Amino acid sequence: MRKIIDFKKEVVVLGLGTNTVCAAIARGEKKDPTESALGFGWEIRVIGVGYQLAKGIKRNTITNLEELEESMMEAISSAEKEAQRSIKSAFVALPTWAIASHAIETEIDIGHLPVDDVHISSLLNFDTAAFVGQSSDVIHTFPVSYSIDDTHNLQDPMGMVGNKLRAVLHVMTAPSSLLGNITSCLSRNNIEVTGFTSSTYAAALATALDDEIASGITFIDIGGSTTSIMCMHDGVPLYLGAIQLGSQHITNDIAVVLRTTKSNAERLKILYGVSTGAALNDESLLVSRIDEYGEEHIQNVSKSTLNSIITARLSELLDLVQEHVYNCGADKVLIQQVVVTGGGSRLSGLSEFIKANKYFSDTSVRLGKPIGTIGSHDFVKTASFAAVAGSVIFCLGDFVAKISQHSGKSIWQRIITWFKRGI
Repeated sequence: MRKIIDFKKEVVVLGLGTNTVCAAIARGEKKDPTESALGFGWEIRVIGVGYQLAKGIKRNTITNLEELEESMMEAISSAEKEAQRSIKSAFVALPTWAIASHAIETEIDIGHLPVDDVHISSLLNFDTAAFVGQSSDVIHTFPVSYSIDDTHNLQDPMGMVGNKLRAVLHVMTAPSSLLGNITSCLSRNNIEVTGFTSSTYAAALATALDDEIASGITFIDIGGSTTSIMCMHDGVPLYLGAIQLGSQHITNDIAVVLRTTKSNAERLKILYGVSTGAALNDESLLVSRIDEYGEEHIQNVSKSTLNSIITARLSELLDLVQEHVYNCGADKVLIQQVVVTGGGSRLSGLSEFIKANKYFSDTSVRLGKPIGTIGSHDFVKTASFAAVAGSVIFCLGDFVAKISQHSGKSIWQRIITWFKRGI
């Protein structure tokens, strides 16, 4: 499914998250597959990385373009400094809140001739404005299913004879104004935008094994204020959705309940995480408290109290995600493997909490980190870096998305149903 084909190319990726901006300069390096337990003949070498809080973005909207530009350039400058080179172009990974999904059916008349490359190209080069509007640009187009006349679920229609060639496509778009604003910010600093991708799709490329992508997998990307859900089969994203809840909401809850600063709350969340069963105890913690007069005091807070605050919001988030996954129409084929990634997945004890509370029952659940990514910082091996790492793989790779085939209800019927539900 994934293959690095250009080992001479060096790429720059700028990842825009809901709360962070990350820039990286990287290249692919050949590796003996026998040296890797996963059998990959490549790895991603990150030679420069920069990481900043995303200013100018609030509630999934750009509120201040100058502040966003400042955040992007600070991240880029840090990557340039480490790599000791100047960035002239960048590939941008967009957060899920900026992406819209569309199920589109197209068809052409092939006049009872064998299907060839020209037919496929004509089928896929449709008038996007007629389907997604004038105010959006296409980011990705994934063929989900082909059919000829009354024969559906064709894996490869090449050479087949018929009158009508049809395809169901999963098309991801982003607002033209957003893409224009990002491009304008970077071009003012003499940086050309070479393309865009979905950060959730990129994170999937970085964290999943080929066998998982082929057989069916669901990704849960926990960001700061948004959690994204994506189902894939045979390398094709079949569904992309999101809920407006993320790890930052846990931080806010700790800050409000314990009346402490958000920085202290974030520290407590990361340091102690979530506990279950025997791991729970009533050990006391010293936590600063801001009173009604703005003065700071020290308070004793039990670990169990902190844990109850975290688990309350975490349970709400996972309940919504589980409901979302089951309601979107994904069958057991697509949720037999669940990978949780994103910055929020770094919460200590998360995997044990999911298993203890039996989320996604009868499903294998694991935490996803970038596979085969190396660099001078441990950060490039964490789930927070997954979207950027996947974007590098996308830029350097050659992707052949197989057409999904299932017994029973066809993929094209299910994906149309998903979008008609508006989920």
